[in-house]
Amino acid sequence: MTQLAYIDEYKTAEAHSSSVRVNAPTLNSFEQDTVLDCDAFRNLPILVVTKGAVGLQHMLGDGRQTISVIFFEGDVLDTRHFSKASGKLVCILPVTASLYNGDDFETMQRDSTQFQIEQSSNQARQHLYAAQHSVDLARKSAVEKLASFIFECRKRQQLGRQLTVCLRLRRTDIADYMGLRVETLSRAFSKLRKMQFIDSDDADEVHILNEPALRQLANGKTL
Repeated sequence: MTQLAYIDEYKTAEAHSSSVRVNAPTLNSFEQDTVLDCDAFRNLPILVVTKGAVGLQHMLGDGRQTISVIFFEGDVLDTRHFSKASGKLVCILPVTASLYNGDDFETMQRDSTQFQIEQSSNQARQHLYAAQHSVDLARKSAVEKLASFIFECRKRQQLGRQLTVCLRLRRTDIADYMGLRVETLSRAFSKLRKMQFIDSDDADEVHILNEPALRQLANGKTL
């Protein structure tokens, strides 16, 4: 994995409101599998993901790897609250992010109504996904977890009721996020195809064939 170098760059500009003058965010891009070392962001510690996905990875004592949280577009990472004990931030897709100085970000939250609304909505959404994910991990079977993940992807991508959903992530990352072995995840895909709930291709584009039944499965209802 690529280790990130120190980042420090500023541009002064108006931000979100003519009455709020702060340093404009620095836009930066990171390749897939880049480790976002928090020390590299000590002057620009707040990242807003504008493209891609960042996973919070953990290595268990027996060598198993998990991803507890995935930050997608619009999600905020405040690296001031992360430590090595918190896990490792890794780009599980190529990422573009806006990097903010902490004081600037807090000024915008305080003084810009538009920015307040945007961030409140983003935080509420992040909390909802985290709560649902904890339910998935705690009690659901592999096929139930996969069904939930398909609907989570559709909602995150704001696809409405569309029946074609791109899962975007590598199978290994999906398995780590769902607390499964890759082989178990593959069997779950096969089972959903056999049940004719979904059809899928090698590009991980999933076609939902029976939405009501897949929804019931995602909700933990025995079929």
